Amino acid sequence: MIYDKRMLEDLDILKQRLLKLVDSVQVLSAEKQALQARLAQSEDLCRSLQNRIDEGNQKAQDLHSQVSQCQSELDGLRKQSVTKHNELQGTLDLFKQEHSSMQTQLEKSEMEVKALREVSLQAKARIDAVLMRLPGSAPTEEKA
Repeated sequence: MIYDKRMLEDLDILKQRLLKLVDSVQVLSAEKQALQARLAQSEDLCRSLQNRIDEGNQKAQDLHSQVSQCQSELDGLRKQSVTKHNELQGTLDLFKQEHSSMQTQLEKSEMEVKALREVSLQAKARIDAVLMRLPGSAPTEEKA
């Protein structure tokens, strides 16, 4: 078979192009495998991060529930505290009224005692004067 020179040159060019194409395909295949490996790593990382996000969301929901429960308990305690405060305030007001009433009664009693002492002293003085005027009475010594 007789090949002409031009045909051989074309075949050499085709051979070189095919070799380049094979090299390119091998490079692209290696890049594809590397990209697939990176994609698998990225997907694993994505799943891991999604799991962490889900766990974080669950913890946030748990904390939110705990906060709501604590808030409810705190509101209940505040209501009890206000109720107790109002009861104690009412009791204090009653004691203040009783104290004021007793203070008034004490002052009135002290005034009555003072008046009774004065009347008692006046009566004693009159009795002493009457006894002095009775016949046969001796002069009494004044007590200091």
